[in-house]
Amino acid sequence: MKRIIVLTLLIWWAMFSLSAQKEFTAKIDHATVYLQGAALTHTATANLKSGTYDILINGLSPDIEVSSLKVTANGVLISASEFSNDFITPKEESARIQKLQDSLELYKRQLQEARDELTVHTHLLKMLTDGTLYNMQQKDGTVSVADINANMELYKSKAGALQRSIDQDNRNVTKLQETVNRLQKQLNQDMTKDKQRTGVLRLSVSVPQTVNTEFTITYFTDMAGWVPCYDINIASMDKPVVLKSKAQVTQVTGLDWNNVKLTLSNATPNRTKEAPVFKTWFLNFYRPQYSGKATVAGARSNTLTYALSPLEGVSAVDGEMVSAQSNAAPILMDEYVEVDMQEVAVNYNISVPYDIPGNGKAQLIDLKNYDIKAEYKYYSIPKLSDETYLIATLSDYEQYNLLPGYATVTFDNTFVGSTFLRPNATEEHVTLTLTTDPRVSVKREKQSDYCSTKHVGSTTTVTQSYLITVKNNQTKTAKLTLKEQYPISNNKDIEVKLGDVTPNATYNKEDIGVLTWDVELKPGETRTFSVTYSVKYPKDKNVNL
Repeated sequence: MKRIIVLTLLIWWAMFSLSAQKEFTAKIDHATVYLQGAALTHTATANLKSGTYDILINGLSPDIEVSSLKVTANGVLISASEFSNDFITPKEESARIQKLQDSLELYKRQLQEARDELTVHTHLLKMLTDGTLYNMQQKDGTVSVADINANMELYKSKAGALQRSIDQDNRNVTKLQETVNRLQKQLNQDMTKDKQRTGVLRLSVSVPQTVNTEFTITYFTDMAGWVPCYDINIASMDKPVVLKSKAQVTQVTGLDWNNVKLTLSNATPNRTKEAPVFKTWFLNFYRPQYSGKATVAGARSNTLTYALSPLEGVSAVDGEMVSAQSNAAPILMDEYVEVDMQEVAVNYNISVPYDIPGNGKAQLIDLKNYDIKAEYKYYSIPKLSDETYLIATLSDYEQYNLLPGYATVTFDNTFVGSTFLRPNATEEHVTLTLTTDPRVSVKREKQSDYCSTKHVGSTTTVTQSYLITVKNNQTKTAKLTLKEQYPISNNKDIEVKLGDVTPNATYNKEDIGVLTWDVELKPGETRTFSVTYSVKYPKDKNVNL
């Protein structure tokens, strides 16, 4: 009797101690996206009466760093929390799935009916064939001509119709089977879409009094990131260069970010790293070990990298080819972006909420526009090309704390190409080749009167002379950098002597044999430049002049 009383009390205690269960779906409100990873903030509103609750909050990303998970709520006590992944299937199938299921059942019945018809007609044809053969084989071994003709006529009239029915049945079965297969495949795809993995947070909550509270859930996930990219627009040479900074944002967190406030940061979340310390370096003898594994020369480890998506089919300014995200949709956000300069990072706070689907496709977002100083000049190497190139040199952009990224270049409303900006490089300038310009013409020709080949003793001396003529056909002054090459010898038997250079070069790179003139050409001005050099070598040898 005593045991029964104790057991009854335990049962009643367990019943009253059971927490009420509540289930809520969290809505994502804000995302701070890093170059690799994102910090997501969700909220879920709950109206709770006094008591204890076992609360399930779904709608979270299934791929999170659990140690980063934080939950807060006013007016309640959260005594325990547990995160897990779950497969959530909607309680009611969508109308599309129901329609597919109904259609699939209908066509399956029609397919079975067609197979039954095929079986019946096949059996009838076999029975007709067997019966006809039996009638034409009498026990005494004799069959009259009349009997043969009668059986043949019967078989002809019946067998033909049955065979046509069998052929039609086969066609019906094939067609219906194809329809059933197609519907089944579509149904499987849609059922997979509706059944998705989701993150679920389970909370043990005590509520002292009725409260309408909001649960705020924050965590970090690796399944998102952004890549910087740029547009360099040069309307004309008398206007500043407009540098448009952009971001390609992608995420595969298992959620669609709908109506979400966004912050883009170039910070690197330091979640598990620790400052390095030395360990004692003990020396000892060792025997070299050889293996078949190879390493890439110059490869570096412990570096932060991120994928870049330049524009498809575009020839880079330096001659390289780059590829692109073709499905990124531009969003003009410049007026709604606030740049927050932190001590170790730059944050772009975007005040307008918008959507980023979780399909991994890049969403291209405009951030900020900057006016960049530029110097324009013409560049020509007539030995290699008879064209003159317009060059833009950008400077003073370091102040904007830009990140490395691909940039498309547009000049005078014409797409020029693309290049890669390296704001953190040691170079203080970025040089862009914009276009060729026939308004500054260059001509290089050999001066035959000053060229000669002389044989003296065992040596041959060849003298070469070139005249370069440049003309500014514009109505404004043009800065020009002109380059010419002369040979360099790395053989003691070949002697090179640089002769007359008119006018004197601005500088001479003797180690590579390149002369450079930096000049300004007035409107309509024509100027000439000449270079003469001689090469002395053994006359029984040939030199690649």
